[in-house]
Amino acid sequence: MKSIRWKLVFLYLSLVFIVMILTGTVIITGTENREKSKASEELRQYAIYIEEQVVDQYDSRYFQDSIVNLPFISSSQRAVSGHILDSKGKTIAGSTAADTDELRDFTNSAVIAALNGKESFTDDIRVTDANGQTSGVMGYAYPCKDEDGGVKYVAYVQMSSAAIDSTVAQTIRSILVASVLALIFTAIIGFIFANTITAPIAVLTKKADMMAKGRLEQRAVVRSNDEIGQLTRSFNTMARELKKSLGEVVDQRNKLEIVLHNMTDGILAFDERGNLIHINRSSYEMLDINDVSISLKWLLKKLKISVSDIRPNSIMDLVLDENDKYISVALIPYAIKSKTNGIIVVLHDITKQSQLNNMRQEFVANVSHEIGTPLTTIKGYAELLLDGAIDDKDVAMDFLREINIAADRMKLLRDDLLDLSRFDTKVNKLSRKDVDLVEIVKGCCRQNVIVAENKNQTIEFDPPREEMLIFADVGRINQVITNIMSNAMKYSGEGAVIKISIKEKKNTYHLEISDNGIGMPKEALGRIFERFYRVDKARSRAMGGNGLGLAIAKEIMDAHGGRIEAYSELGVGTTMVLIFPKSIKTDN
Repeated sequence: MKSIRWKLVFLYLSLVFIVMILTGTVIITGTENREKSKASEELRQYAIYIEEQVVDQYDSRYFQDSIVNLPFISSSQRAVSGHILDSKGKTIAGSTAADTDELRDFTNSAVIAALNGKESFTDDIRVTDANGQTSGVMGYAYPCKDEDGGVKYVAYVQMSSAAIDSTVAQTIRSILVASVLALIFTAIIGFIFANTITAPIAVLTKKADMMAKGRLEQRAVVRSNDEIGQLTRSFNTMARELKKSLGEVVDQRNKLEIVLHNMTDGILAFDERGNLIHINRSSYEMLDINDVSISLKWLLKKLKISVSDIRPNSIMDLVLDENDKYISVALIPYAIKSKTNGIIVVLHDITKQSQLNNMRQEFVANVSHEIGTPLTTIKGYAELLLDGAIDDKDVAMDFLREINIAADRMKLLRDDLLDLSRFDTKVNKLSRKDVDLVEIVKGCCRQNVIVAENKNQTIEFDPPREEMLIFADVGRINQVITNIMSNAMKYSGEGAVIKISIKEKKNTYHLEISDNGIGMPKEALGRIFERFYRVDKARSRAMGGNGLGLAIAKEIMDAHGGRIEAYSELGVGTTMVLIFPKSIKTDN
């Protein structure tokens, strides 16, 4: 019986059943006692009547004739038989002639008590008739005393108890019928009453189950102002607050997920079993993986450490060097209630920092080398002059010219470094104005035509007829174009052709400078704009380059809002594309 509805109905039925049993018992007992008391009093009166009308009036020889003539009909029309017993308990007279033979003596408790001088009533007498049927009889024995107080005779009266039994049985039947009807009505009313209680509870239970499945919009109708109504209102309040709180939690979780997912640092979280429970997008890129079925064991193997190396309440830092990437890895155990529940792994890409450190070291080494060569030249020739070469004017002049060339080289290096420093610190001011890109390129061609002719090279440029205005510093743009043309001629052999063209796009002009020289490998294209980088260091130094020209050119183009793109194939040639934004006047 799992339903509270049936429990309540069963409780009501049990209560009514118990009440009916107790009430019926009291009624039946009272009815039976009342009937017996009434019968007892009626029998007593008959016994006294026998004493007064027979015992006190006649001699014992006439008792039989006298008692037969007495009327023995009860008020309830029940037959009563009277008897007169001597002091020995022997029947000496009866209301019928047959009684003297049938009831020779009486040994029940009432007779015994009367023989001892105490009138008594008994209702537990059982008699068997000629047909063998047993019935109940009630008897009352009344002592007839002499002048000395002794028991001389006993007036004994009997009456059948069938009428009382019938009355009691009728009462029992009435009570049983009333009990059955009461139980039926109680069951009906109890079910209706229980339903008024359990129906709202069943509705709340169903809605609570739906809420447990995530449907938090549940609301119950308040139908009363009693405890059930208060429970319903409390449920609605709980549902509303729960939906609000869960919405806030989900919102916060989503925000956290968005933050973690879009962090530049990689985040991985593992539970106490080493299973992955969270990973963000950056982690895939840093670890170069595309499968989420990774585990802590896999990561530790990749890091070449074991679980025992990770200490509770401490952060373990190490660097992962893989595929030309440097990843800083921090392993952080986390605990809930002083128990380690997993490990959070934070990944930070330090490739750029490492590259910057390497570039810084390389930069210092390159600057030292670039300065060291002219310094060695200057110092060597100066020592020779001090050792006496100064006395030979022709030799001294050659030495001084070499010293001057070395000093110029150092000055050029210093100027290039100062230019880069100014661009880095944003203090290199540009004198910008609207200028014609075509005219600038023509000027650069005129400046470099002699150098090209000396190497038997040809510069081809078919200038467009219309103006191509850009907002730029003429000197700086001239520096960029000259530098690229110089490199094209420098790294191309005799008879090479340097092709220059300008193409107009929607918002930009593309200046292309191509050669058919030695070209560059693909892996060098991403680094040629780095400071002091040379594709072929030996050849570059032999040709007088210091590795800063393209770096300065890129800084100048960036400062003008443009950019440089390089396309090259080893042994075929190189094409450099300078992209300039159009002047506002041109756009209008």
